[in-house]
Amino acid sequence: MNDATKQQSDDSSIPDNQSDGSTSGFQRRKLNVLIVSESSLEQTNGVSGSVKHILDRFAEHGFSARVIAPQPAPESGEYAGYPVDAVPTVPIQKFNVAISPKTPIIQSIEDAPKPDIIHVAAPISKLGHAALIAGEELGVPTVAIYQTDVAQYARRFARQAVDGVTDGIAPHHTGWLRKVSKAAGEKAEDIVAKRIAQMHNMATLTLAPTDQARQRLESFGVDPSLIRLWGRGVDSDLFTPTRAAGGHAAELHSAWSHDGTMPVVGYVGRLAPEKQVEQLAALADLNIQLVVVGGGPMEEILHEQLPHAVFTGMLHGDDLADAYAALDIFVHTGNEETFGQTIQEAMASGLPVIAPASGGPIDLVDTNVTGLLYRPNDEDDLRECVTRLVEDEPLRRLMGTNGLAAVQGRTWPNMVDRLIDYYRLAIELNLAHRA
Repeated sequence: MNDATKQQSDDSSIPDNQSDGSTSGFQRRKLNVLIVSESSLEQTNGVSGSVKHILDRFAEHGFSARVIAPQPAPESGEYAGYPVDAVPTVPIQKFNVAISPKTPIIQSIEDAPKPDIIHVAAPISKLGHAALIAGEELGVPTVAIYQTDVAQYARRFARQAVDGVTDGIAPHHTGWLRKVSKAAGEKAEDIVAKRIAQMHNMATLTLAPTDQARQRLESFGVDPSLIRLWGRGVDSDLFTPTRAAGGHAAELHSAWSHDGTMPVVGYVGRLAPEKQVEQLAALADLNIQLVVVGGGPMEEILHEQLPHAVFTGMLHGDDLADAYAALDIFVHTGNEETFGQTIQEAMASGLPVIAPASGGPIDLVDTNVTGLLYRPNDEDDLRECVTRLVEDEPLRRLMGTNGLAAVQGRTWPNMVDRLIDYYRLAIELNLAHRA
């Protein structure tokens, strides 16, 4: 049983409701849900995308909901008919981080109508902590979603800060600084890991996206009995290989492949340090056209490091789906992913996937079946994987077909219905705990 199968097995312990909500599970009382998100709904990332899909499904089920999220709020002040309360933020690497004190957030939750459940997207944040505290004080169950391995980020940022001191210093004088750098990174990771465990142990349930993420949480000190697996959905109507047959996607492929003379290898995602997109420079002399889809703080530097790549900027909706469909091979470079939503979107688009054997991709990519996993940070291995698929068109088509089959059941309606079942489980656990 591979890791993806294990995830499906774990999820199947929750009743497998039909996506139309017709089963008895959804004939019970409609829920009132408070969602507290670490990310503005106006930003493009995994957190905000998940929240939007959840709210869309709530609307179909007739649930009540309210959202608290960082600024900016949607122009209408709501999403899918649900109010969005935006709190002040400060931008960090083009990501809006909430700066509101916890006390007024807690008070605003306690002053509003009491929800049945509080959904906490990333409780490591100040907003998430406030939501957990309010849940305890109100006696309301909380479901915490583990979305980002902030501990890994802390380790990298701490090491980079110390490494910066070595600039301009002769290498034979920097050995002790490298030791300090390593120790600083490990200490920063340990501090944040303990904080993550503290927050998630406050929640009634924690939902991890992959088995790798679950193991990581347990290593931090999160109570294993509080953790369940809940993946992410993919929009199979938007991301589909049928797009490649004509229209804009076919025009893109013709242009990017130079009229079919070379395979198109693409990356889709945020252009930020943790995504390690610069590793794609290892592909520079291969007979391919590299395409980079996305935006972020590293975009200008990456233009210099990948001078022969096509940069599309940030794309959304049909334009994004057409870009996927115009690729022949999808490459994901970041080894700090707790999940890897773009991997699922690529698989739904019928593409073979190459990704590092680290974190979420281990669960999502069935190596030699739906794609290839390379050794993390090993650019030679990355290059070998890309070369193998570039030279074997039948293999990449077979992997693309296998990947499509693997994600076909992971629609957002199905995944949100599973989430709602976890809500009901959390309510039952909370009632039993307080009995």
